[in-house]
Amino acid sequence: MARVQGEQRAPDEERWGPVRTTAAVVLVLALVSGGLWLVGRGEARPAGDGAASPSSTVTMSPPDTADLSVLRVQALDELLAARSGALLARDRKAWLGTVDSASTEFAARQAAVFDNVAEVPLADWRYEYAGDGPSLPADRLDSLGPDAWVARVVLVYRLDEADLGEVRREQYLTLVRRDQDWLVADDTDGGSSPDLWDLGPVHVVRGERALVLGTAPVEDLRRYADEADHAAGHVDEVWGTAWPRTVVVMVPSTQQEMARLLLRHDDTGLDQIAAVTTGEVGLDTDGASADRVVANPAGFAQLGPLGRQVVLTHEITHVAVRATTAEAVPIWLSEGFADYVAYKGTGVSRAVIAQDVLDKVRAGEGPTVLPTAADFDPSRGDIAPAYSGSWLVAELIARRWGEPELVELYRQVSTGAPVGSVLPEVVGVDETQLTAEWVAYLDELAS
Repeated sequence: MARVQGEQRAPDEERWGPVRTTAAVVLVLALVSGGLWLVGRGEARPAGDGAASPSSTVTMSPPDTADLSVLRVQALDELLAARSGALLARDRKAWLGTVDSASTEFAARQAAVFDNVAEVPLADWRYEYAGDGPSLPADRLDSLGPDAWVARVVLVYRLDEADLGEVRREQYLTLVRRDQDWLVADDTDGGSSPDLWDLGPVHVVRGERALVLGTAPVEDLRRYADEADHAAGHVDEVWGTAWPRTVVVMVPSTQQEMARLLLRHDDTGLDQIAAVTTGEVGLDTDGASADRVVANPAGFAQLGPLGRQVVLTHEITHVAVRATTAEAVPIWLSEGFADYVAYKGTGVSRAVIAQDVLDKVRAGEGPTVLPTAADFDPSRGDIAPAYSGSWLVAELIARRWGEPELVELYRQVSTGAPVGSVLPEVVGVDETQLTAEWVAYLDELAS
């Protein structure tokens, strides 16, 4: 996640206020700092074999031939395959043929989704049945019919890039039977996860290293693509090139849209965040990364060129390290390392970068323990000192023991090794000693 921070300027230095660089938080994935949607792979099972047929309706055999629950899942599999085939074939009529026309509001939203995804380069789009959703209340059954039910499914899609992984979105689809045909009547009878095309028409801009998708204006997306290309090169210099090296940046048109993508009830606290990285900790089945950088247009509007570059470098660092690591690391290491890469070579002084935490030290309120996940929660208060403090931990390690040691520490901890056992081996001090060194470093810089 990257925080924002208004914008002040010291000689030859640029500082940003409410948003700076927060990293990617993968919640169900493992909070690294900012992002958060994720669907558990749990009990999901494939939704059918082979190519999907774009037929518009699915007919169910009479219920006396087998158990109704088995039959309706079979019918659902066929219906989902039909939806997948229609979307990939860009067959609008077939797509809408899977929708209950009597559910007029939902049908209109589904027509909009089909149109909104028109520019999106899709290599795959399919659904996996993951079990029954919540039971429908009596009034809903009266409206939809006694056979109506809610299925929990996972939409799995892949963008048309060889080195990008699958994205998984949980949806709750309400199914109704019209004569012998099963159709989708709604997706609001459960907590369905939205994507960009649920918000509006999606525009696409390709850079050399970035694929930018957004509901924001195309001219804005071009700027993000140029800046992300540049930032990706900085990440390579520290982390290396053994990662997919293509970055997906998603740019909603408003901060409120960003909140929807992050599954938040409102945008409280997001004014502190310039961007987040979302995805799953660990590798896709083919080793590809499905992480996305989600930008906050309101936060980016507060930043100058250097601030934007720092934010995107920070987020792309999260993408790179999580594409080649298997476990979440402590948040102070994740955010501190991302900030270390982002600020390296910018010429911005430690006094400016770490001002937030150093001000707390001068006020006698400095930290005595390494930052925790709670310190990075924007809904709980000011997150800037947590970022400043974490950056100084990483900067201290690189300065005192070496940048290769900092990178090696991250690599080893991200394999699942406890940080407490890796620190003495790689750096030469344990966590208690590192904390003491860091607190003393804070005092030194604050004096």
